[in-house]
Amino acid sequence: MGWLGGGILTTFVLGPNLMKLAPPSRLEFNAKVLPRILRFVQIALGTTLLFGILLLYEYFDGDFSSLFKTGQGMELSAGVILALVVVAVAMGVTFPSFRKVIQMSNGVIQGGQQAPPPDMMKYGRRARIGSLIGVVLLLVVLAMMVSAGFGFF
Repeated sequence: MGWLGGGILTTFVLGPNLMKLAPPSRLEFNAKVLPRILRFVQIALGTTLLFGILLLYEYFDGDFSSLFKTGQGMELSAGVILALVVVAVAMGVTFPSFRKVIQMSNGVIQGGQQAPPPDMMKYGRRARIGSLIGVVLLLVVLAMMVSAGFGFF
Protein backbone atom coordinates (compact mmCIF):
# COMPACT_ATOMS: atom_id res chain seq x y z
CA MET A 1 0.00 0.00 0.00
CA GLY A 2 2.93 2.33 0.66
CA TRP A 3 4.25 1.77 -2.84
CA LEU A 4 0.85 2.40 -4.40
CA GLY A 5 0.17 5.38 -2.12
CA GLY A 6 3.50 6.99 -2.97
CA GLY A 7 2.80 6.49 -6.66
CA ILE A 8 -0.69 7.95 -6.41
CA LEU A 9 0.56 10.94 -4.43
CA THR A 10 3.35 11.64 -6.91
CA THR A 11 1.31 11.01 -10.07
CA PHE A 12 -2.01 12.63 -9.29
CA VAL A 13 -1.25 15.25 -6.63
CA LEU A 14 2.34 16.45 -6.67
CA GLY A 15 3.06 16.25 -10.40
CA PRO A 16 0.09 18.26 -11.67
CA ASN A 17 0.35 20.85 -8.87
CA LEU A 18 4.10 21.20 -9.31
CA MET A 19 3.47 22.53 -12.82
CA LYS A 20 1.57 25.45 -11.27
CA LEU A 21 4.65 26.65 -9.35
CA ALA A 22 7.15 29.18 -10.64
CA PRO A 23 10.27 27.59 -12.21
CA PRO A 24 12.58 28.47 -9.27
CA SER A 25 10.14 26.87 -6.81
CA ARG A 26 9.86 23.79 -9.02
CA LEU A 27 13.63 23.45 -9.16
CA GLU A 28 13.86 23.78 -5.39
CA PHE A 29 11.18 21.13 -4.92
CA ASN A 30 12.88 18.79 -7.38
CA ALA A 31 16.25 19.23 -5.66
CA LYS A 32 15.11 18.95 -2.04
CA VAL A 33 11.81 17.06 -1.79
CA LEU A 34 11.78 14.75 -4.81
CA PRO A 35 14.81 12.71 -3.61
CA ARG A 36 12.97 11.92 -0.37
CA ILE A 37 9.82 10.89 -2.20
CA LEU A 38 11.85 8.73 -4.56
CA ARG A 39 13.64 7.08 -1.63
CA PHE A 40 10.32 6.38 0.12
CA VAL A 41 8.88 4.73 -2.99
CA GLN A 42 12.07 2.66 -3.47
CA ILE A 43 11.93 1.43 0.14
CA ALA A 44 8.20 0.67 -0.18
CA LEU A 45 8.86 -1.24 -3.41
CA GLY A 46 11.61 -3.33 -1.82
CA THR A 47 9.65 -4.13 1.32
CA THR A 48 6.56 -4.98 -0.75
CA LEU A 49 8.52 -7.57 -2.69
CA LEU A 50 10.20 -8.97 0.41
CA PHE A 51 7.04 -9.28 2.49
CA GLY A 52 5.00 -10.47 -0.49
CA ILE A 53 7.38 -13.39 -0.98
CA LEU A 54 7.37 -14.15 2.75
CA LEU A 55 3.57 -14.00 2.83
CA LEU A 56 3.28 -16.41 -0.11
CA TYR A 57 5.80 -18.74 1.50
CA GLU A 58 3.86 -18.75 4.76
CA TYR A 59 0.45 -19.01 3.08
CA PHE A 60 1.45 -22.00 0.94
CA ASP A 61 3.66 -23.60 3.63
CA GLY A 62 6.70 -23.33 1.36
CA ASP A 63 5.05 -25.34 -1.44
CA PHE A 64 4.62 -22.95 -4.35
CA SER A 65 3.38 -25.68 -6.71
CA SER A 66 -0.24 -24.80 -5.92
CA LEU A 67 0.36 -21.32 -7.34
CA PHE A 68 -0.21 -22.83 -10.76
CA LYS A 69 -2.85 -25.47 -9.92
CA THR A 70 -5.74 -23.52 -8.39
CA GLY A 71 -7.70 -20.51 -9.58
CA GLN A 72 -6.60 -18.58 -6.50
CA GLY A 73 -2.98 -19.56 -7.06
CA MET A 74 -3.09 -18.57 -10.70
CA GLU A 75 -4.60 -15.21 -9.80
CA LEU A 76 -1.87 -14.65 -7.22
CA SER A 77 0.75 -15.69 -9.79
CA ALA A 78 -0.63 -13.23 -12.34
CA GLY A 79 -0.57 -10.50 -9.68
CA VAL A 80 3.04 -11.28 -8.80
CA ILE A 81 4.09 -11.26 -12.47
CA LEU A 82 2.29 -7.96 -13.04
CA ALA A 83 3.97 -6.48 -9.95
CA LEU A 84 7.34 -7.54 -11.36
CA VAL A 85 6.46 -5.73 -14.61
CA VAL A 86 5.83 -2.61 -12.52
CA VAL A 87 9.22 -3.09 -10.84
CA ALA A 88 10.85 -3.29 -14.28
CA VAL A 89 9.11 -0.09 -15.41
CA ALA A 90 10.08 1.67 -12.17
CA MET A 91 13.72 0.55 -12.31
CA GLY A 92 14.12 1.01 -16.05
CA VAL A 93 12.17 4.21 -16.71
CA THR A 94 10.64 6.00 -13.73
CA PHE A 95 13.48 6.06 -11.18
CA PRO A 96 16.24 6.93 -13.70
CA SER A 97 14.08 9.73 -15.13
CA PHE A 98 13.37 11.16 -11.67
CA ARG A 99 17.09 10.94 -10.81
CA LYS A 100 17.94 12.85 -13.99
CA VAL A 101 15.39 15.56 -13.08
CA ILE A 102 16.92 15.80 -9.58
CA GLN A 103 20.44 15.98 -11.01
CA MET A 104 19.49 18.69 -13.51
CA SER A 105 17.62 20.69 -10.87
CA ASN A 106 20.66 20.60 -8.58
CA GLY A 107 22.86 21.66 -11.48
CA VAL A 108 20.68 24.64 -12.31
CA ILE A 109 20.48 25.74 -8.67
CA GLN A 110 24.22 25.36 -8.06
CA GLY A 111 25.14 26.93 -11.41
CA GLY A 112 22.94 29.96 -10.83
CA GLN A 113 21.14 29.53 -14.15
CA GLN A 114 17.71 31.03 -14.57
CA ALA A 115 16.10 28.46 -16.85
CA PRO A 116 16.18 24.67 -16.62
CA PRO A 117 17.71 22.74 -19.52
CA PRO A 118 15.27 21.68 -22.25
CA ASP A 119 15.96 17.99 -21.54
CA MET A 120 14.47 18.36 -18.07
CA MET A 121 10.96 18.42 -19.54
CA LYS A 122 11.70 15.23 -21.49
CA TYR A 123 12.84 13.39 -18.35
CA GLY A 124 9.95 14.80 -16.33
CA ARG A 125 7.49 13.56 -18.94
CA ARG A 126 9.10 10.10 -18.91
CA ALA A 127 8.92 10.01 -15.11
CA ARG A 128 5.23 11.01 -15.17
CA ILE A 129 4.34 8.41 -17.80
CA GLY A 130 6.27 5.71 -15.93
CA SER A 131 4.53 6.69 -12.69
CA LEU A 132 1.12 6.63 -14.33
CA ILE A 133 1.72 3.20 -15.87
CA GLY A 134 3.00 1.93 -12.53
CA VAL A 135 0.01 3.24 -10.57
CA VAL A 136 -2.53 1.81 -13.02
CA LEU A 137 -0.83 -1.60 -13.01
CA LEU A 138 -0.52 -1.56 -9.21
CA LEU A 139 -4.25 -0.88 -8.92
CA VAL A 140 -4.86 -3.96 -11.07
CA VAL A 141 -2.43 -5.94 -8.86
CA LEU A 142 -4.25 -4.76 -5.74
CA ALA A 143 -7.60 -5.81 -7.21
CA MET A 144 -6.18 -9.23 -8.06
CA MET A 145 -4.71 -9.72 -4.59
CA VAL A 146 -7.97 -8.74 -2.89
CA SER A 147 -9.96 -10.95 -5.26
CA ALA A 148 -7.63 -13.90 -4.58
CA GLY A 149 -8.11 -13.38 -0.86
CA PHE A 150 -11.85 -13.89 -1.22
CA GLY A 151 -11.49 -16.91 -3.49
CA PHE A 152 -13.90 -15.84 -6.22
CA PHE A 153 -12.31 -18.18 -8.74
